[in-house]
This record gives sequence, C-alpha cells and structure tokens, in this order.
Amino acid sequence: MLKYRVTKSALLRLLVLCSLAGLFFVGVLPELEAIGKPRTPGEIHFTSPRPDPVAASSSAEPRRRPSGRVSDWFSGRFDELMTWEHNPWKIKKTTFGSHYFELLASKDPKDKAKAAELRQRAEALLQRVLERYPELAVTMKNVPAAQNGFLKWLELSERINADPSRPGTPGYRDIGLPKSWTEFINDKASWDAAAIRAWLAGEKDLLEEVRAIGSLPDQSVNGIDIDRYGFISARLGKSLTEMLLMDARLAAEEGDVDRALSSVKAATGLAAHFGNVETPSLLAVTVQILIQRQVEDFTVSHILPALPAGQLDARAWEEVVDARVRPPAEFARIMKGEWHITARQYLLPMLTDTEDPKYPVDPEALIDHFSGGFVQVIENYQSTSPADWTTVSPPGFPDNSHLSRESRELTDTLFVGTRAWSRGLERSQNGSGLTQAAFAILQGQPVQNDPIHNLPYRWNPATRELAAPDSPEFEGMDLPTITVPAP
Repeated sequence: MLKYRVTKSALLRLLVLCSLAGLFFVGVLPELEAIGKPRTPGEIHFTSPRPDPVAASSSAEPRRRPSGRVSDWFSGRFDELMTWEHNPWKIKKTTFGSHYFELLASKDPKDKAKAAELRQRAEALLQRVLERYPELAVTMKNVPAAQNGFLKWLELSERINADPSRPGTPGYRDIGLPKSWTEFINDKASWDAAAIRAWLAGEKDLLEEVRAIGSLPDQSVNGIDIDRYGFISARLGKSLTEMLLMDARLAAEEGDVDRALSSVKAATGLAAHFGNVETPSLLAVTVQILIQRQVEDFTVSHILPALPAGQLDARAWEEVVDARVRPPAEFARIMKGEWHITARQYLLPMLTDTEDPKYPVDPEALIDHFSGGFVQVIENYQSTSPADWTTVSPPGFPDNSHLSRESRELTDTLFVGTRAWSRGLERSQNGSGLTQAAFAILQGQPVQNDPIHNLPYRWNPATRELAAPDSPEFEGMDLPTITVPAP
C-alpha cells in the first residue's frame, strides 16, 4: 500500500491553483481578456458625453454590470490570496499607482526619465480634461520671479530643509524657536523681552529675509514644478510667522511703530502667499488660515496694548492685519485649486502609466467621477455673500458603484470630505468677523453684528471684552474673547 505525504506547502499550492481555476469557470473570461489587454500611451479618449455630476452623485442603484461584480469579487479575493502571509508564492501587495510612485522614488536614471515622461503626458492629458470640464480651468498669472512671494518662500524653505545644521525630522526642519516664546505663547510664562531680543539678534538675517518675502506684492505657481509645492510645511510657515510677531511686539514696546506695522504686514503677506496662488491646495489654505488667525489674535491681544500711549492708529493696524470675511465662493476657488494639485501630482500621471499592472479598465470613467465631484462642489459654493454660509450644502461622496474595483479604491482614497473642510473655513470667517468688530470699536464705531448670522456680538464696555454672539450657531466654534485695548 502506497503512502503519500501531503505537506502544508503542497496544500497551499493546490489552494492557489484551485482559486485560479475558479476565475476561469465563473463566466468572466471576456472581462479578464479585456483587463489583460495592454493600453497604449495616450489612449484615454472621451467618446461619450460628459455625465451629469449631480446624477453621478445621487443615491441611484449601482450601475455596475452583474458580471463586473463577479469579476471584482474574484479579483479582490485573488489579490488577498496572493498577498497572504502563508502563501508560498506570496507577492507584494500593490494598488493602482504603486508602479508610478516606485518610478518616482527610484534612483535609476531610466526610471527617473520614465517618471518625467509620464508627467509630461499628464500635462497633455490635463488640457484634454479641462476642455471637458472648463469649470475647473484657472488663469495663470505672470509674476516676475523677483516679485513672486510664493516662489521666494519655496526657495527659503528648501534651503532650510537642506541645512544639516538645523534640527528636525524628515519633512521639515525646526528653526528652533526660543523656549521663552514657546512658554509665553502657551500661557505658561510671561513675556521675556530680553530673551526674545537676544534670540532674534542671532536670527537677524533670516528675520529680514522673511520680512522681505512677506512684503512681496504677489504670488504664483506658474512655471513651478508641482513636486515643489504639492506638500506645504505648516510647521515652518507658522514658525516664520511667529518670528515676525515677536519682532512686532518688541518694536511696539520700543516705540518703533513703523517696524511693528511692517512685521505684521509681512506676516499677513506670508499667509496670502500660501492661499492666494492660482491653484491653492486645501493644505496650503489651512496653513494660511492658521497664520492669519494667529496674526489677528496676537496683534489685538499683545501688540496693540504694547504700543506707547496715544500711538495706536486703528485704521493703519486694521489695514495690515487684513481680517477679511470671505464668502462661500472662496471655498469654490480653493476646491478648484485642490483638484489641480491632486490631478497633476497623482491622478493624471498614474493614468498615463499604462504599464501599471493594476491599471483600471475604466480610466475615462475614473476621470469623470473625480472631476464631476469637484464640479458639483464648485457649483454649490458660488455665492459671494458671507451670509450664505448658513445655506450652502456640501455634497456627499459621489456614487462610484459603476467604477471598476481599482478605480473605486482610488476614488475612496482621493475623496475630500467637503463638509469638514467647508465648516473649518466658515469657522475662520467667524473669527475674522470678530476681529473686524474689535477694530470698529477702536475707531469709535457702533458694535457690529456678526457678518454671517447677523447676530449681535457681546460687548462689555467696562471690561472692554468682546465675545461671539450668545447663540447656538456659535457653540463649538471656540472663538476667543477679545480684550479690546483702549484707543
């Protein structure tokens, strides 16, 4: 009698082979043939009419073909099996786009050249997509390099990041703000003018460069490689802003009003460089908001009270602080910029990489789904009245059930939670409205209502405390109570 020894490895191989056989006997051979058919560069063509973005995001029944569901299910299970840790033929788990980013990270000159070629193709594809979605087009500015505040900030940040003498971790370099400032800004210590003055003296050249950059009149991304600004360092921008605010506080104490005004103006200028380019990202605008809100709060709370008696020109300070209340249309502008950043840095280069083993079978539908979702957001946020923040309705996640598994996975990753982002922007407008009201009081004007809900601010003339309206609309906003200095 013959005895057979069946090993665990043999059983696992048999399991894999049976799974492969299953794929061929469930009636999905035509789809597998289509999936395996290689695409040629530049093959993306929009042969069907552009879909209605509203219909695409409705709650209608999934439009995916039944056979497509079967194919997706088996494809997903097969991927899980092939990347299973106990699989003797285990392979590395990859997703659509992994191949492109491997080329970007490679040190092989051939891979780098290939990645550059894909980027060039992506720019050509971008123009075709913009012809289909003209609502997403932007007009680029022609700003001379010497006047381009955004470019100069990039150059400075790249030098700081490359400086091995400065401590930090990959992704940013901490410029090393003084401990006395950190404790003061966190309400753990009093203002130490001597320590701040000594630290700024050691960073004089950097301070003057930041002041000069913030004072430049314009900003643009025109002609700048997307890799240089796709990610913005919030920490660095905030630290450089705080340098300017330190200097402004010292200048106010010393009676140098012009220097104090100049430093605050440079800080708000730095914020503008992040968010006022043609295609701002949501991350860059977040940095802009963080800087702007800190400038507003610190100026009113710490710089104006430090000015010599009788030297507070409220109109001049209101101009440099530049506390603006922006309408919902601002969110539409930002989302258009976010589309450009994501499309140019991720989606379109990936779609030009037809050698990607995970290349989706529906690139045109993927582009339409991604772009149509942004178009719907832009259409919903067209209002130019701040009061309309109370009525705009952010759309939800667009229905992607008709897309292939690879495309659905990618759209899930690229989805922007518009509700959270729009609420954050709205909250910052309420903060700026409170700052505007403080400057109105400083100029002897009546106390304003808030510009979004038209509710009265709470003003105590005895304590000179100004607070947000006592209303449910402001619960959870955590807006600070402002002590308005005497004029």
